[in-house]
Amino acid sequence: MGLRWRDIVRISLAGILSSALSVTLSHAQHTFTISASCSTISFGRTPINDLGTAFYQGYKGGLYPNGRNTRPAAHDSAGRDLAAQVQPRNASGTIDPVNGKVVLLSIGMSNATQEFSAFKLIADTLSSKNPKLVIVDGAQGGQTAAVISNPNANFWTVIDQRLTSAGLTRQQVQAAWVKEANANPTQVFPRHAQILDSQLVLIARILKSKYPNIQLAYWSGRTYGGYATTSLNPEPYAYESAFAVQWTIARQINGDTALTYSGASPKSPWLAWGPYLWADGMVPRSDGLVWTCDDFVTSDRTHPSTSGRLKVAQMLLTFFQTDTTTKSWFLRSATTFAESKSQSPNAFSLEQNYPNPFNPTTKLSFVIPARPAGGGHSSLVSLKVFDLLGREVATLVNEPKDAGEYRVVFDASNLSSGVFLYRLQVGDVFLAKRMAVIK
Repeated sequence: MGLRWRDIVRISLAGILSSALSVTLSHAQHTFTISASCSTISFGRTPINDLGTAFYQGYKGGLYPNGRNTRPAAHDSAGRDLAAQVQPRNASGTIDPVNGKVVLLSIGMSNATQEFSAFKLIADTLSSKNPKLVIVDGAQGGQTAAVISNPNANFWTVIDQRLTSAGLTRQQVQAAWVKEANANPTQVFPRHAQILDSQLVLIARILKSKYPNIQLAYWSGRTYGGYATTSLNPEPYAYESAFAVQWTIARQINGDTALTYSGASPKSPWLAWGPYLWADGMVPRSDGLVWTCDDFVTSDRTHPSTSGRLKVAQMLLTFFQTDTTTKSWFLRSATTFAESKSQSPNAFSLEQNYPNPFNPTTKLSFVIPARPAGGGHSSLVSLKVFDLLGREVATLVNEPKDAGEYRVVFDASNLSSGVFLYRLQVGDVFLAKRMAVIK
């Protein structure tokens, strides 16, 4: 029998890295690999969204029951109905279209906060984003599923503090993205995934108990763990943990009363997959996703690097802008957006910096339109630069500006190579673009 294309790709890539080393370990009859460099470019496993009705160690693939990657019609319909109930709410939880907010909250550990922070930074600059939507990163380093499945864990207190500092309350949280795992798993499959499944059920119930107006929770599993240089969460645990998410969601679809999301006393938000993040290293899955060694930091090859964070951030952006249960509350309504555009046909603009990439200086240009009659002559303008963790690295403009065209020179001599965002703010409207420093 001839080689399949996956085998050919794997052999070819392995030849490139033939000098790299890895250490194979066994624990409790489970063999896993701790890579010594970037050698483990593929594990030969099929992503569960490509596995379909086929089986992995006796467990069927697919994101949803029966090997399917799409939500069952009844579950999707229920999700759409609940999405329609996501409305701006004031601090007490009462619907308030004028002053209310919709909070999208992240739940998870270190990888989740790093990826969600990159997503938030980009999403907050979208002119198409619902102006009532507030994105809050609740994920925290070291907070595993075993830890946060306890409702009294300090994790939940820290989220309260973050909500308060943003001028928000628990009653305004209406959707969540959850990405969880356990550190240093050792059990043979399916046991470690079953443990995680039971913890995810508890987390779903905690979400509803702490955030009474939460309607929807979207779940993602781990990214590729084949380059890992520590036992934190290597393969095959990274791959196998997705089955825990699959099982938790299937429980609700199949009527598990512990995860009831409707009726007088719901015990959980409605559950569904967010973006599925795992791919077999450098072997493309059906949609082309791959994970390179450089998508992970050199210290452990488990946490995402800048490129890895951007990759997940883009998948989150695509999901929230297009899913049938998210776009109604994530995006500015078409009517509101059209009205906004018609009221200001020559809205302010932010141009792509030039040159780009650059070292060490580049020029940033923007236009401030004339204000309406009676609105004064100047607008408070802010132009700032952020890294992909959302940290401000430079303030270029922060003062009132009259209508006109402006050009600013940015000197990145004190920055390392990388991708940065520059964001222009006039009032409550934002524009942002990316630029790259190469040294």
